[in-house]
Amino acid sequence: MRVKLVVSGLLLGVLSAFATWATYWSFEDYRETTYELPGTVTTLSLGRGPQEVEPVARPEATVELREFLAERSLVLVVVPAVDGPPRLVVADPAGALPWYAPPNPTGKHEPGRARRGYAFQGSYSQRQWRRGSSPTLVPDEIEIVGTISPPEGAGDLQYVRPLGEYPLPSGQYLVNTDDPGELAELRDIAHRAGLADFSTERVPLWEHLRDDPLVGTTGALLGAGLSAAVLFWTLGLRDRAGEFVIRVRHGATRARLVRQVWPRGLPFQLLGLALGVAITGVLVSLVGLRPPDRADWLVMAVAATGGLLLAAPAWLLATVLGTRVRSEVGRAG
Repeated sequence: MRVKLVVSGLLLGVLSAFATWATYWSFEDYRETTYELPGTVTTLSLGRGPQEVEPVARPEATVELREFLAERSLVLVVVPAVDGPPRLVVADPAGALPWYAPPNPTGKHEPGRARRGYAFQGSYSQRQWRRGSSPTLVPDEIEIVGTISPPEGAGDLQYVRPLGEYPLPSGQYLVNTDDPGELAELRDIAHRAGLADFSTERVPLWEHLRDDPLVGTTGALLGAGLSAAVLFWTLGLRDRAGEFVIRVRHGATRARLVRQVWPRGLPFQLLGLALGVAITGVLVSLVGLRPPDRADWLVMAVAATGGLLLAAPAWLLATVLGTRVRSEVGRAG
């Protein structure tokens, strides 16, 4: 039975590791699509509307939006439209974005710095700026004054600028709230700036994980593996029928049999789980052609811990089923 526990634990470790990797990759994908905004993120697709707006009203709406975000401690990231400039626009009065740390936070607005931007490190514009040239993909009214590490999902975007005093641009407005009142106020400000709300999408993290096919597939395989393991372990315990019959005839109770059998199998189960998770980690590193980093070690630790938390109760269930059947046979004899 010890060998069976190690081998089955190894297979469960592999399944647990792949399920954990799938969840981690899905979480990273969510962070990319939301540009690492904290909390629940709502995406508003805003474009030029049919309403006529006085030119002076456009910058006034920007100031109103900046004050609204600062008052509610909300974070806003504006992703450009398909034909828009290759940049992000950020308003982060509370400093909640981990990747956006300019010398002058947007929350401390200074008119003299409103038209400054920051090139993304590794971008074409950053290389031009480093050589002392004016980046060709940055408008003339934007002064590049430094560089910032790009967020996950930035792709070929070149720079980021604060909300500043510009008219509100078209694009996708990502804001970390799903409060209907706050979203309605944001739409009103955009409407006064001449924008129209074409669509609204709210995708919480748990829905993103639920709808990810890789997470669903690996989770289903892990569930099927646990079910098969329970059956496998139960049948394995039946091979010890003679032992259980003798113990029952000498006064052993069902609970005592479980207390004797279950703890003794846990170390071998844990050994198999650790081997399975380690094998999976090696495979992921070989496929990625890189050594494990801190996140990889954390994922493997979670996979081993989660696998044990799932496998231990499954082994307990198998122990109860296996010893219960044989104890009844012993008493009947």
